[in-house]
Amino acid sequence: QATKKVMASIPDVCLVSLLLLLCASKPCRGILNDTVHIGVILDENSWVGKVAKAALKIAADDANNNARLLNGTRLILHLRHAHTLLDVAAAAVDLLKREVVAIIGQHTYEIAEIASSFGDAANVPIVSVVANHKTPYLVGMAGSDDLQMKAIAAIVKKFGWRRIIFIHEDNYYGSAAASSLSDALRTVGSRIENRLAIFPTEDMQTIKEKLHKLKIMDARVFVARVPSDLGSNLFREAHGMGMMEAGYAWITTYEFTSVWDVLNTSTMASMEGILGVKTHIPNSDQLKDFTDRWKRQFTLDNPDTNTAKLNMQGLLAYDAVLMIARAIGCLETNASINFLKPLVIGNSEVKIFQQGKQLLHEIIQLRQGEMNDLTYEIVNIVGKSYRVVGYWTNKLPGELSTTLASNGSERLGSVIWPGRSTQVPRDWSISTCDKRLKMGVPVKHGWEEMVTVRFDPDLNKSTFTGFCIEVFDAVLKELEYPLAYDLVPCADDDSYDKLIHQVSLQELDAVVGDTSILASRSRYVDFTQPYTQSGLVMMVPIDNNITWAFLQPFTPLLWFTVPVFLAFTWAVLCLLEHGTYSHFTGKPNKHQVTILWFSLSTLFFTQREKIHSSLGRMATVIWLFVVLILISSYTASLTSILTVEQNKPTIATVEAVAASGFPVGYQKGSFVGEYLYEHLGISKTNLKAYVTPEEYEEALSKGPERGGVAAIFDEIPYVRLFLSGRCGFTMVGPIYKTGGFGF
Repeated sequence: QATKKVMASIPDVCLVSLLLLLCASKPCRGILNDTVHIGVILDENSWVGKVAKAALKIAADDANNNARLLNGTRLILHLRHAHTLLDVAAAAVDLLKREVVAIIGQHTYEIAEIASSFGDAANVPIVSVVANHKTPYLVGMAGSDDLQMKAIAAIVKKFGWRRIIFIHEDNYYGSAAASSLSDALRTVGSRIENRLAIFPTEDMQTIKEKLHKLKIMDARVFVARVPSDLGSNLFREAHGMGMMEAGYAWITTYEFTSVWDVLNTSTMASMEGILGVKTHIPNSDQLKDFTDRWKRQFTLDNPDTNTAKLNMQGLLAYDAVLMIARAIGCLETNASINFLKPLVIGNSEVKIFQQGKQLLHEIIQLRQGEMNDLTYEIVNIVGKSYRVVGYWTNKLPGELSTTLASNGSERLGSVIWPGRSTQVPRDWSISTCDKRLKMGVPVKHGWEEMVTVRFDPDLNKSTFTGFCIEVFDAVLKELEYPLAYDLVPCADDDSYDKLIHQVSLQELDAVVGDTSILASRSRYVDFTQPYTQSGLVMMVPIDNNITWAFLQPFTPLLWFTVPVFLAFTWAVLCLLEHGTYSHFTGKPNKHQVTILWFSLSTLFFTQREKIHSSLGRMATVIWLFVVLILISSYTASLTSILTVEQNKPTIATVEAVAASGFPVGYQKGSFVGEYLYEHLGISKTNLKAYVTPEEYEEALSKGPERGGVAAIFDEIPYVRLFLSGRCGFTMVGPIYKTGGFGF
């Protein structure tokens, strides 16, 4: 517990403590001017303007009371009220005429942007509480868009959202934020699905119409980067349209979250369940003292207001004054602040600030490094207030934690979502008011491995199984939203083209099955990516007529030569071995039979008789060598012949089938029949349609002579399925490319 208290007291982004420390640690080198002027443009009638005004006055007093900060030079604030953009332009010109060295822009991006255009011309730095750097002389006090978008990406990653809708102002800052968010989401595997850009001046009806478009898209997760006024109107309309109910998720950026403290309770109640990102400000004695002083000043400025609550923009306004004062003190020692020749802006003349570039450099130097240890709070609106549910720090940019002392375990406290739901919303869903999708499934007979439709009388409904249905179920599991649908069996007399036509007529929403992707069908419907190998092939029976295959290894001449050479060897041995060995002696008939048996047994190397004469042995060796060559060649040739003949098709080419005029089969209801007629030139009179694999087998086995077919054409998945259980058939010819199966 002590460690946590110490960690909580570290000023991660408490600029108040940081700047006070800087001011006390190093004396000002000094400028010669008695006074220095700083301009402020704000809307004094808005809550944000009132909060900032009190903080600015305290900051000016602190700067003037700190002798080490400006070394006797008095800082004077010039406050100008501005509600419209025209007011901003007039206020900026008036302040420049009074030779201010810097202007603090408060409340909106437009105020800062227009003021910065005048600041660029007069070399006067513009310090904005809300805007970030865009022009050379604009310095933003707010946190970097890149950092807070990384924090939002960590939230998106935590809840597993893949797609979000980004709502922003239609200006430079909104577009830049969209780019930062897109980059941050890409690192966590998510993306911006759609963007809604809203002009600051758009009326409520236009905002309502734009929100309605998002609602009918079934988007559920929104990230809103909008200022306070636009944010209040946006969520008021969203609440009225039912987009703040269970199933929705909203995340707001610092620009709107920072003003939650000053929103009325009814507005906060209408936004219950929203997550917000805001800068973390640790509790400290300096902060408590400043808050007490601010409340007294706010009550003095606004005696009719009973409630006063300091927000982040008030703290940043205070820090902006002290930062500018400190930067002025860092200018050249014993030098005067000077303004050069006048610059004409409209009908007014303003002078160019000579040390403007140097002052800008000092301000930027003070500003740099403050974001290195930045921590964001993840806050959740519950009831009429909000609570902290987690933290994000730049030290661990991809992690969330429930406490500052956590090491980043991607945890958050319990979150209450819109509609007081505790269930994490999906990023996309199908509206309950929409009809269920009606998906047709072709009824097939015999191809049960592909698609099977059976009616279950006990359940009084059809069941769907098979490879295509399994692929469909696997696809649905990968969807990021639930899909409400019903599978409907389609009559078996319907062709696939008729099913496609029903989809184009919106009688069916989709077809789930072994539907082939064709260019002609794509004119009327959309297909998914193919999930099978594409191609149309020919299938024919194997020629099994191999009765006399054992004679094919040798030519007739060789078959004649072998017995002749055998007889020659027999005659030679008779002459050479007669009278030398008992087996070759005796009566002539017995002698000749023994020699013949010896010659024949050498074919199998089983001879037992011994040869005694040298010439007889030489003749035997020659004969054995010939026998070895003959047997080896015969065995190899016969093996090759039997292997090839076993898979030899009855017809080898598609051209031969087309030229023969034999009947050809195809699967009933498929596109194959038309393809054979239009592309391969096979007459329609020669085409026969079959339904089941058993019909395929019977037709091919009969052949064209007995009322069957010479070949069957079908797509590769069917042919492979057919051949997997039947060995008497084979695929031949080229593969004619098709689109494969798709939904």
